[in-house]
Amino acid sequence: MLNSQFRLLALDVDGTLLDSTGALRPRTAEAIARVGRAGLRTILCTGRRYRRALPIAQELGLDAPLVCNSGAIIKDPRDGSTLWRADFDPVLARRIKDLFQAHDQPMIVFNDLATTEPDFMIPAFPTGRDLFDEYVARNRENAGIEPDFDITSQGVFHVCAVGTKPEMSAFEEVVERSLGGLVRTFVQRSPRYLGTMCELLRHDACKWTAIQWLASDWGIDPSEICAVGDDMNDLTMIRHAGLGVAMGHAPESVRSIANRVTGDHDQDGLAMLVEELLSA
Repeated sequence: MLNSQFRLLALDVDGTLLDSTGALRPRTAEAIARVGRAGLRTILCTGRRYRRALPIAQELGLDAPLVCNSGAIIKDPRDGSTLWRADFDPVLARRIKDLFQAHDQPMIVFNDLATTEPDFMIPAFPTGRDLFDEYVARNRENAGIEPDFDITSQGVFHVCAVGTKPEMSAFEEVVERSLGGLVRTFVQRSPRYLGTMCELLRHDACKWTAIQWLASDWGIDPSEICAVGDDMNDLTMIRHAGLGVAMGHAPESVRSIANRVTGDHDQDGLAMLVEELLSA
């Protein structure tokens, strides 16, 4: 049973907790409530920025730390404080910026500032690149424009490019050839946006690293963690958790490494899993 074997449930948000329209379905919300009543901790582990992850946690009544930006930062939803962050060192930050410029990729640089400040910096807007501009337009109120933003002068922990999937896959290959071993990359697309992102984090940063940081503090062993996700930035937590679960709509590369595959997000796949394990 989930409530006897496991003490922590780690969940992706988009594509796992939320359906394909970005909605939290009632059956899934009730399943998370059941997990809480069973005495387990639930933490959200998402590619979202803190500002966009917090309302989901609040809707579910969760006050556990939030793992955001694909695992590069942990935030405390009670006061917005930062518990852990995987900053690039200044030398690496400069190399990353130079690489983006050399390959004519405008860069999104995510910030960890007060909620009154921008969530991310961009060099220009509009850029004439439809997919990049669509991402910025949908988040314009949280974007800061600074052509000469000094990426080495403040804590930078997550950057990305936006384009078509072939463009981002090709750019990922460039990054890995140039910075292999120094950064971790993900190429994935959120259902919220038209474009695909190529994300760069510090080499040791991922959702599983952040989960372990929290679990160690709480005295929870990896074998006592159930992790559920559907995309490339979920691979490490699915692979290493005591029970790693992939959603039914996840790519084959994700499903193939999971201990279990549940239904897809439009079938309340997460609720199906919780109901099965709590009643086992």
